[in-house]
Amino acid sequence: MSRMSRGLRTLASLMLITGLTGCMGLDQVPRAERDPIYGLGQSAARLLDEQSWTPPLGEQVLLLAPPEVDASLEVQPGALNEALTRALLALKDGPQVLNWSNDRPGIDSLQWRLVARLDTSGGPLRLSDRTLQPYQLTLELVRRLSVERQQTRTFTLSGAFDQAALDALASARPAS
Repeated sequence: MSRMSRGLRTLASLMLITGLTGCMGLDQVPRAERDPIYGLGQSAARLLDEQSWTPPLGEQVLLLAPPEVDASLEVQPGALNEALTRALLALKDGPQVLNWSNDRPGIDSLQWRLVARLDTSGGPLRLSDRTLQPYQLTLELVRRLSVERQQTRTFTLSGAFDQAALDALASARPAS
């Protein structure tokens, strides 16, 4: 075997290994550009990040309760929970996040229980080229100050999902 063919084989092997290594770094759960729930999680995380926190948000602990989702949206609560969790964890200097917690925050701690409620805020809006489904996402954070007192912070995001994107998300869901 010639030196040149060995060199070409080595080069081809290195290119293959490099290509496979690059693919391994990709997100394990690919996101469609029009995944409305993923985008909603990003918006919710930005909203919380923009608020003033004392101490800073990075020192807070969020206990995520299972979200409440209006059944007419055909959105799985787990999908919303995953989107919120990923977006919150991706924040620079973001909070610690404990997922699927039914626990109550400790008294006088930096723990907040986050309850997310996703509701439709009216019937579908039919445009000439698409249908939009209005929504309202309410994020309620509760922190216990004492046995009798608690601090509550409530934030709301309103908008509209493209119905075609919701339908694509529902059809991509694995059969139960």
